[in-house]
Amino acid sequence: MRQILISGANSQIGSYLAKEYYREGYKLVLLYHKRTERIYELFDKKGIFSYPVDLCNSEGVKEAVLKAEQSLQQISDTVIHCAAIRSSDALPLYQTEPKQFANVLNTNMMSAYNVLRWTLPSMQENGFGRVIIIGSDVTQKGLKNGSAYSASKAGIVNLVKSVALEMAKYNILINAVSPAPVETNLEEDYSGEYLNFRKRYFAEYLAQVPTGKLVTKEEIKKVIDLLIDENITNLNGKEIIIDGGV
Repeated sequence: MRQILISGANSQIGSYLAKEYYREGYKLVLLYHKRTERIYELFDKKGIFSYPVDLCNSEGVKEAVLKAEQSLQQISDTVIHCAAIRSSDALPLYQTEPKQFANVLNTNMMSAYNVLRWTLPSMQENGFGRVIIIGSDVTQKGLKNGSAYSASKAGIVNLVKSVALEMAKYNILINAVSPAPVETNLEEDYSGEYLNFRKRYFAEYLAQVPTGKLVTKEEIKKVIDLLIDENITNLNGKEIIIDGGV
């Protein structure tokens, strides 16, 4: 039975994936920061290890991965990294405070680094692994009033491409899935002017996307299912864009 580690497990995408993969019989390691309202129902389930951790804390992530291995007596051969933060000020770069910019860039880049740093060694030793990093279509088009988030996602995608070259010989495939705006409940995660910014951004996308639809969590999972299939052996180091043909 394969084991999937999901970081950012309480996010709307992460929690959806966790519940679906649990139903499909996978063992799960759920890493979350503070909030648990979307995944708490899974905490007492057999074959699930949940753990609170700041993904920017390298030693904390290392501890979480080791404790998961000890608890479930198995390594996570599949990783789905969903964690990310956004620029909550929604301002142009010249008005963005240096600390705000640095926090978004550092948090998103270092959380991806730490998850890879402490999960890849066991996969390498085992001779198998599948890693999915959730990116964003902003890597292709940028994001007005969100330069820090856009830059961090572009950096993560290039991190994927680079590490994929290093790990392919161990049968470890690493890819990014970068969706356009996803059909989620914006009010659950945002408020005030930033919520209005997100709504405007989604409306602008819907006005131009040929399909006339937001990306669904179900569609994202279908793509991930393909990428983590053990029979897929050469699809590696890619960014899969899901954007309705924009």
